[in-house]
Amino acid sequence: MTVTVELTNDQCEMITRESEKAFPRECCGLLIGTGDDPVTVTDVVIAENVAESPSRFLVDPQCQFDWMRKLRGTSDRIVGLYHSHPNGRCDPSAYDAEMAIEPEQIWLIVPLCNGQAEEIKGFWSRGLDKGFDTLSLSITESP
Repeated sequence: MTVTVELTNDQCEMITRESEKAFPRECCGLLIGTGDDPVTVTDVVIAENVAESPSRFLVDPQCQFDWMRKLRGTSDRIVGLYHSHPNGRCDPSAYDAEMAIEPEQIWLIVPLCNGQAEEIKGFWSRGLDKGFDTLSLSITESP
C-alpha cells in the first residue's frame, strides 16, 4: 500500500530543528492531520521524550491523551508521529517495530549524522511487529 503524506516546508523545518536540538538523544512528537490518501498534516506537536534511554523514544502519554481529547469532535486526528535516529539510520529499527502498535499510522524518521539532520523519511505502520511500508512525502510551500 502506498500512501502520500502532505507536509509543509515549515513543518519539515520544525521537525528537523527539534531533531538537531535533541541530539544526541532522540526527539519525538505527534502528527495531527486529516484524510486517508493523501494524509494532510495540519499540525506538528513537539512532545517530551520520556524514554529512559537516550537511544529510544517514548512520546509522553499525557501529551498524546491531551491531544486525543482536544481533537474530539473535529475532523483532525493523530495520524502518526515523528522521531529522530541520532545514529544516522533512516529505516525503522526493531524497537520501532515493537512500538508500532497501531496500524495505518505515519512514522516520520529524521536520521542525524554528527548532529546534522538528513532527509526525513516516511513509513506506514502495518501494526505491531508487522513492519512498515515506505510512504511518499509531498512537501509543499508553507502558506
